[in-house]
Amino acid sequence: MRSWQPPPTGGPERYTSRRVVFASPFTLGKAPEVYPAGTYEVETKELAVDAGGHIAHVRTETVLVVPTATGTFSREVKGSDLDEALARDADDAGQTEPSENPDRGEADD
Repeated sequence: MRSWQPPPTGGPERYTSRRVVFASPFTLGKAPEVYPAGTYEVETKELAVDAGGHIAHVRTETVLVVPTATGTFSREVKGSDLDEALARDADDAGQTEPSENPDRGEADD
């Protein structure tokens, strides 16, 4: 497993970080690990691609930051597996969309 690298200065890549909330325990893809409900950080690396004169950003790496009793560990995951797990969780909770960025719209104090 590769560890998450800090963003480089310049270049065609961009890095983003967001929070996601799972209301129920979840799995990712076919992996046997079951993660507990809670808030997780997701770090994403995207590559800028010229698409017919427009720049599109294509997700190339997704890292789930998992809290532990002694800190955190990072696990590279398929972005589509994470998207599916969030959709399943929203479905199970009766939501219309996944719970992302729970602090969106709140001002910093």
